[in-house]
Amino acid sequence: MESTDADYLASPASVLVALVTIIFLLHRAWPHLSHTKTDKVTDSISITSLNNSDLTVSKEPEIPKGWWSGREVFELERRALFSQTWLYLAHNSQFKKPGAYQSFDIAGFPVFLIRGKDDKIRAFHNVCRHRAYTITRKETGASTVLGCRYHGWSYDTTGRLVKAPQFDDVPGFDKSQNSLFEVHTYTTDQGMVFANLKSSESAAFDSAVASSLSAFSRIAGLKAKSTWVAGQTLSGDFNWKVDARTRHLDAYANELHRRMSEVSAASAVMKFIRSITRKSAREECSLFPITVIYSFQEAGLCLALSFFPASESKTHIRYDLFAHSAVNEPDIRKMSEVLQSATKNLIAEIELEYQSISTKQRSSSGLNNTDTRQILSRLQEHTKLERIEGGQILPAMHKPEGSTLFQKADQLCRQLDCVSGGSQDGTSPSALDW
Repeated sequence: MESTDADYLASPASVLVALVTIIFLLHRAWPHLSHTKTDKVTDSISITSLNNSDLTVSKEPEIPKGWWSGREVFELERRALFSQTWLYLAHNSQFKKPGAYQSFDIAGFPVFLIRGKDDKIRAFHNVCRHRAYTITRKETGASTVLGCRYHGWSYDTTGRLVKAPQFDDVPGFDKSQNSLFEVHTYTTDQGMVFANLKSSESAAFDSAVASSLSAFSRIAGLKAKSTWVAGQTLSGDFNWKVDARTRHLDAYANELHRRMSEVSAASAVMKFIRSITRKSAREECSLFPITVIYSFQEAGLCLALSFFPASESKTHIRYDLFAHSAVNEPDIRKMSEVLQSATKNLIAEIELEYQSISTKQRSSSGLNNTDTRQILSRLQEHTKLERIEGGQILPAMHKPEGSTLFQKADQLCRQLDCVSGGSQDGTSPSALDW
């Protein structure tokens, strides 16, 4: 019997050949159909819907490329997280008089808090409006007039420019247009000062955080009138995201609780009350993304511990201890020694942990930690916005309106620098590039 063309097309062999051909063509075309323009960071950070609050994490790889040590991931964190998030910085008890200030390095953003003559605590970018030199060079200090050492521009506690040598006689030069760039602040009822670096109008302070702090403070006894006991900033060679994701913080807090209780000698009455009420002697409150506050209730103390990223592999650890009431000098010295010793040990342990996970690009908890997943989702959201925008979005960037008068005076100032030999280090920084 002779086969026809129709019989051949209907045969199993012909169907198989057709399927193989289709699969081959789809395989060849797929890279072109699915390809989208991405960078090295977003290749490994999955992008999901902004409307989905429960953002999923890509399984391949479990940890995005560069998560622990990548410069590009760190720069993305600066834009997506630290440029527009409310961050706890200090307690108002750390600023005892007008002009008292404290400086911070937040992911490469230099800022400082200062108490004004009107008793209000404000935050500013720690850069002079003239050449972006540092205003406060010490971590802590007190002065009602802050001056840049480069050309002597001086500012008061409200950030207002009060002195501008070589510019004062320039016709039309307006000091009010060259105040320090102010940073949004929010002070809670408990005296805790938060800052948000976003240059435009920032989002309202999170009511859920305020409520959580209020509940914690009622238990911990932290108040606006609490006493600052001791504090210090140390540094460690690890990525900031490792901090609260390790098992070491619990051991650290337990050790401090035991040793602080020994120093403060908790009363028998307090211990008896704790035993019959069965209340925990230690409470904690996590403030996303970098701070945790511990309450050592038997000792009448609270400890704020913050991890400020300095780079992708270096972190500044700031701790501050507060008491419900005044503490005598001998006990302050003992507490300071205990804190410094325990925190140095904590840093050493985290550094070892970081060396292990950065080498193997893994974590014992993967990305299942709640804070870690929240960080990743924020990076995903910002990356999607940047793709839509077609370039980087820099929320902390300030764009001052330059004037010909300012440029003319600045040119004169540069000429005088050449005559006098310039700055001490022979360099001059650029304007804010955030």
